[in-house]
Amino acid sequence: MCHAPGVRRAGDAARLLGHAGPSLITRLVLLELAAAVLPLAVIGVIGILVGRVAGDAAIAWPLAGLSLLLFLQQAIGPFRAAVAYRITRRVDGFVRAQVMELANRSLGLAPLEDPTTLDRLELAGGTIDPFWGASPGGAAVAVIALGGRYLQVAGAAALLARLSVPVACGLTAVVLLTHHRSLRWNRRRLLAIRGNHAAGRSSRYTSGLANTPGPAKEVRLFGVLDWLEHRFRDQWAEVSGTRLGPWRWASTRVTALLVALTPVVALAFVVVARTGVEDEVDARSLAVALQAAIVLFSLLFDHRQDDAYQLEFGLEALDTLRVLRDTIDSPGVDGTADAAELPRELIRFDGVHFAYPGDGREVFAGLDLTISAGTSLAIVGGNGAGKTTLVKLLARLQEPQAGRILVDGVPVEELDPVSWRRRLAVIFQDFVRYELPASDNVGFGGISRRGDLEALDGAAARAGALGVVHRLPSGWATPLSRQFVGGADLSGGEWQRIALARALFAVEAGAGVLVLDEPTANLDVRAEAALFEDFLDLTRGLTTILISHRFSTVRHADRICVLDGGRVVEDGSHDDLVAAGGRYAEMFLLQAERFRD
Repeated sequence: MCHAPGVRRAGDAARLLGHAGPSLITRLVLLELAAAVLPLAVIGVIGILVGRVAGDAAIAWPLAGLSLLLFLQQAIGPFRAAVAYRITRRVDGFVRAQVMELANRSLGLAPLEDPTTLDRLELAGGTIDPFWGASPGGAAVAVIALGGRYLQVAGAAALLARLSVPVACGLTAVVLLTHHRSLRWNRRRLLAIRGNHAAGRSSRYTSGLANTPGPAKEVRLFGVLDWLEHRFRDQWAEVSGTRLGPWRWASTRVTALLVALTPVVALAFVVVARTGVEDEVDARSLAVALQAAIVLFSLLFDHRQDDAYQLEFGLEALDTLRVLRDTIDSPGVDGTADAAELPRELIRFDGVHFAYPGDGREVFAGLDLTISAGTSLAIVGGNGAGKTTLVKLLARLQEPQAGRILVDGVPVEELDPVSWRRRLAVIFQDFVRYELPASDNVGFGGISRRGDLEALDGAAARAGALGVVHRLPSGWATPLSRQFVGGADLSGGEWQRIALARALFAVEAGAGVLVLDEPTANLDVRAEAALFEDFLDLTRGLTTILISHRFSTVRHADRICVLDGGRVVEDGSHDDLVAAGGRYAEMFLLQAERFRD
């Protein structure tokens, strides 16, 4: 059907095909073989039929055979499509699972914040071209389908060669040349797609703003739906235009080539006819040769080229997957030391420097900070001071460019990352609201114990969330989203309690470091006061890091440090820092003044 694919490309597709299972592969091979052979069998039977008509012989059996072959030729189409679909879905599912695994391969968040890596992850996990739907699964199916097509070309050429070898060789060469050139020109489409994924991601984000419940309130309240629709149309026009341009360019050249080759094909038919007449070939042989030429002619003008296109373009996702494997860091270089029971003494940030990629500003410029085990430390500072970044570094979601983080004197990179993270119970300010059952929303804090309802109840009770769970239609089994049958949504304060329960459930599962990043941001005054009345009970025996802008909250901590300019500028108890009259005292009095007024 086209130029023979390289050994590596065919090998890649064949290896992917192995993930579909031997039963489906066998069925598809047999169906593709039948699809290739049946048209050739039809040619042979028509030849017999013509010969019998010319010889005044009975034609009942040839007609019956022809009818059966035509029926089978049409009947296998749906079966072949169904088997191919199942194989495609299985292989694509396998590749997307590989992409998910690869996305989680990096210990930190850096790859998921890199636009180039995000484009590659999308290219590797989705269809490469929405206009044609090329995918790794399609490439796996195509390697079998192309074998059938090549068999059909070879069979038709062999039948035609019985009358004229030069014509058979010429038409076969023309067919292969046409599809070779077609695919070569279509490479431009691939290049356009590679450079167009950022625009595609942007258009999908715009569409999501209009179609998903999260932003629905604001976009309707502010009346921006029309603006979003226009923006999406403009973005989609850019995406489509970029991809359609190379498609038109390639199609124009393919059409021009076919037009140029039409006289050659017409000449081939003339040669076949003249050879039949001049050599006094019998009617049967002439009918077979003409039909074989017609088969080659139809393959020449087959604009679909689906199988060759799938093999060439569907494997682009696999190539991208290889690139990602080389560019996303593996956690294999990390330490193996067991972090159980750590920290026993202290956590220490020693001369830590950190800046986010692409940002010239250093978040930390030689940060020195010691956190004693079993005590509570509150961290305050202005926006952008690095409060949340400090937690990310501690959890190894980001890596410092210089300096060290030590846990009981052991560099954190020498600890087994899974073991160390099990020691951390973190509630981030932008905590995730999982659209899953309430039991998962809390149980994810200790995944190995998520089925322990008694432990779930205990964590929820400590966070003040047990009443929230009891009010849900199906209790712990209720999906926390109205998008699902039987689901329910929560208020901001209720979600805050569920997130706090998740962190406390992690403590139940063995975490020893509790990190609370703005834990009362969505709570009302009474709920906040109730929570911090129990602060000592919640944090007893734990190493606690509390991040908050509310000074009524942070004053409960044993110690408070103020971050500014990438360093700790003040450190002490609430009373000591207020008495010192420095940065903390200024911020505290400024906030307190609002309530006095």
